[in-house]
Amino acid sequence: MDEYWRVSGDHIVDQIRTGKLAPGDVLPTARRMADTYGVASMTAQRALRELQHRGLTYAVVGKGTFVHPQAPERIGTDADGRPIAATTQTPVISDDPALNRRLALYLLERDRISGKIVDAFMNKDTAAAWQATEELATLQQAHTDLADDLAAYEANLGRAAGTTSNAPAADRSTKRRNPKA
Repeated sequence: MDEYWRVSGDHIVDQIRTGKLAPGDVLPTARRMADTYGVASMTAQRALRELQHRGLTYAVVGKGTFVHPQAPERIGTDADGRPIAATTQTPVISDDPALNRRLALYLLERDRISGKIVDAFMNKDTAAAWQATEELATLQQAHTDLADDLAAYEANLGRAAGTTSNAPAADRSTKRRNPKA
């Protein structure tokens, strides 16, 4: 990979590995990264895409690029930056294409609705925030079988039954932001 990746991409991976960047943290914009590392904006954008391709980040259109909830596991560290034994790592992509598709569609819809919640809060529109939160709760209810299927998949890999998956962890954090609460 080019010089930029060794400087910025590896720097971001190191920050995730050491816990300086935690799951959900926002990354700098491509423009800010370009200024920080002294490279072209297109090069910075390419590094951000590579991080996303590696499953370490995800982007929300109009909101930014965020550290993926499973990024520490995917690079072999826990949330505090301590190494994880190789036997406890979750595969980046399961070997079940149907499960991957269902999870991807769920996450895309969840992120779209979450964006609506963020927009509503930024606009101080409590009614819209409540409506979007209800929409998210409906989505979660409609996909409870997905969490069960993911847990079964992880159990089949020999993982502990108490391990959480993407969908339930994200769902719990969203419920805490209920504007009526």
